[in-house]
Amino acid sequence: MTERITGKGRIIVAVIIAAGIAAWWYAATSSDSAKPWTPGWRFVNSFHIPRRALAAATNGHYVYVLGGVDERNAYAKTVEYAKIETDGSLSRWRPTSALGTGRIYLAAAYVNGFIYVLGGGTGPLGSDNTPTALVERARVRSDGRLGPWRRQPYMTTPRRGLKVVVERGRLYAIGGYNGTFLRSVERADMDAAGNITGWTLEAEQSVLERYIHAAAVWRNHVYLLGGHVHNPVKMDYGDVESALIRPDGDTAPWEIERSMLQVPRFVASAFAMGGYLYMVGGHNETRRLRSVEFAKIRHNGHVDAWRYAAPLRLERSATALAVVGNTVYVLGGMGNDRVLNEVEMARQGDDGRLGYSP
Repeated sequence: MTERITGKGRIIVAVIIAAGIAAWWYAATSSDSAKPWTPGWRFVNSFHIPRRALAAATNGHYVYVLGGVDERNAYAKTVEYAKIETDGSLSRWRPTSALGTGRIYLAAAYVNGFIYVLGGGTGPLGSDNTPTALVERARVRSDGRLGPWRRQPYMTTPRRGLKVVVERGRLYAIGGYNGTFLRSVERADMDAAGNITGWTLEAEQSVLERYIHAAAVWRNHVYLLGGHVHNPVKMDYGDVESALIRPDGDTAPWEIERSMLQVPRFVASAFAMGGYLYMVGGHNETRRLRSVEFAKIRHNGHVDAWRYAAPLRLERSATALAVVGNTVYVLGGMGNDRVLNEVEMARQGDDGRLGYSP
């Protein structure tokens, strides 16, 4: 005999069904950390021209590689780009507008519809490679192609091996070499059309001279990591220093963080993501590195102790990075026996770990 479901029973059944739907929705839409997870990095499509000491930029939809030197030790003026797919992989790479001037150890950034390329070294390759203050800009079109490169106002200081960060729509060019190792920082302000209106040297300089170092920015704090030491005995730094960027764009005084990298390194790359700071690859005087380190950024901007994340698949130095949301791409660089065109990607999971979902 079938029992009738009372009003109270119908409510209980409805609650059970709703809970089941909620559980299904959570499982279907939860983050990578709730899905099958593989610690480490995975290869995605390689670009065509291997290059070291290059730069990279992204607008969140496309990734670009710019400049550097190819496997024949010639300037790679060609710019390549690839579309970011929904799973984080990259489409096949295509060429777009070439740089006006070939450069090594340059820097690049995307701001409000344009890619800006700053500084680097030009002329004959080698230790006397000429630092430049040149700045070029190209518009990113809707299909990912770049418009022609146009020159913008020169920086106040020629800089080879500099780094650039973007905060509140301003460019900050940091450190490098112009005949001496630099501590200076300069800032570019822009008009509504994206034109640089001029460069201003910041009053505050970094504590240490920084050349072929790494830099990252997180919530109004900028970080400088490692780099080449101007010293005949020691070649690399293991320190990190930071400065607050004030609302008016000026940097506060720099200070050395208490925490040190596990491995001192130069020609490495850095990025900040999800409240963590990362240092990737590079060289430690004796060998190229696969290792990746990370540290939690506190609410006051200071950095906790460093620990190891999943290592890269390839030893590499003089790479470039592109960060989109919780995904990071490591592009090109110098391997143990060749110039690289391989691209590795990883996504951030719980507690800052790096990996990917199969």
